[in-house]
Amino acid sequence: MQNIIKIIVYSLIVTIMFLGSDYLISSKISLISLFLFFILNLFLMAFSKNKFCFYLLFAMLGLIHHLFYNYFQRFMISADIYNFFTHISETFETLFALPSLFILPMVLFLTLLLILWFIKNINIQTYYLSKQLKYPILITLLFLNLQSTMGLFVLDALFNLSWQANRQIIVHETPLYPVREDDLNIILILGESMRYDNYVEQKLKQQGHFYKKIYAAATNTDVSLPLLLNSKTNPLKLSPNNQTNLFRLAKKSGFNTAFISIQSENALRYIKPYLQLDFIDYYKSFDKKSRKPTFDFLLLKELEKFDFSKKSFIVLQQIGEHSPYHYFDGKISKNPSLNYRKSIDYSFKFYARIYDYLKSLKKPFILIYTSDHGEFSGKDGRFGHNSFDPIIYEVPMFITSTIKLPPLYQDIRSHYDLSQFLIYLLGYKEKFELKNEKIIINGTMLSREDGFIVIKNGSDKKIHHFQ
Repeated sequence: MQNIIKIIVYSLIVTIMFLGSDYLISSKISLISLFLFFILNLFLMAFSKNKFCFYLLFAMLGLIHHLFYNYFQRFMISADIYNFFTHISETFETLFALPSLFILPMVLFLTLLLILWFIKNINIQTYYLSKQLKYPILITLLFLNLQSTMGLFVLDALFNLSWQANRQIIVHETPLYPVREDDLNIILILGESMRYDNYVEQKLKQQGHFYKKIYAAATNTDVSLPLLLNSKTNPLKLSPNNQTNLFRLAKKSGFNTAFISIQSENALRYIKPYLQLDFIDYYKSFDKKSRKPTFDFLLLKELEKFDFSKKSFIVLQQIGEHSPYHYFDGKISKNPSLNYRKSIDYSFKFYARIYDYLKSLKKPFILIYTSDHGEFSGKDGRFGHNSFDPIIYEVPMFITSTIKLPPLYQDIRSHYDLSQFLIYLLGYKEKFELKNEKIIINGTMLSREDGFIVIKNGSDKKIHHFQ
């Protein structure tokens, strides 16, 4: 009976210490997760012969979360675990390009390993410590290390992890039919990770085309681009057969169609199911080796292959400002923010060359650019995207054309509005009109498990979460 009481007391101590350390670093752990953690602790105290493996596990989880925190400057949630396992190669490519992020987490991790080794090898007789005191001392030392405390956030995210399920809403859509026939070449450039800031605004001004800031459909590429290319605001309504898919509509309206991405097939694997390849005449992507050293300029070479005497709808997807911001022709700096700016400069050189080439063809065209989402590139120690922040969901758009455009195109506010404009250009509307609908910005998961934001009047926003 005494042993059972001791086990319960020690398990409560560990759980309370986790709760206390959680309070010290100002974040919330769910009561369900704490209860499950207590049960896990109880089981380990009662049946595990080598409890040090348990402490080592938390040290390793802490290392993972500390690296995550150093990059994003926020605590991990379950959606981040899903995104890690679905984007492993991109994650490690980014981390290895920023070695400074490793230093403090690794120092703390190695220190913790030393503490674990020391406590494990305490000579009970020499130090006059009973077995009952050995583990409380170990626990105290363990939780003095902030990194091991962070391990609980990974465990909490794992407890709350709900893998992306097929939660799509079955929607019966009415097919659309063209009502106009225009002899026009439409080129849509999909940028990668370009935020709208003062530097980008200056570049847009110098370019001389119509430009403005608009709202992205989501905070990462895998959700943002399928929504834009299918003219949807809710990822649950995405399907491989959406009637509003832009390639489907273009093909039905007599356009030659193409999707050319400088990104790899691996990077496109969550976008590709929503492209509707049956309606794309020319599809191409580039692997990591073949896209060097000119990167996005390879898209221009592909564009030069097309016969623009026939009307075409062509989508070009950049690598652009994708982390670790090394995709430009020039010397790479050790400063990530500087590299990000260099990649922006390189992108605007690319846009100028695309524009000059299209203008030289003497054929009617419209060139449209927008980015999938924005990016933190090191300011205040923050990197990456995947968060509901204006830096992430406010993106640039520019439009230039040799044809007369309807006045309301200047009122485009979002990716959804832009997709409606493209549907008009493809011949499916007599007039281009924008409904004063709410602007919806989705998170990182097609299942919408990490919520979405509704923006009213361009400023008011509210986060909705699914349970």
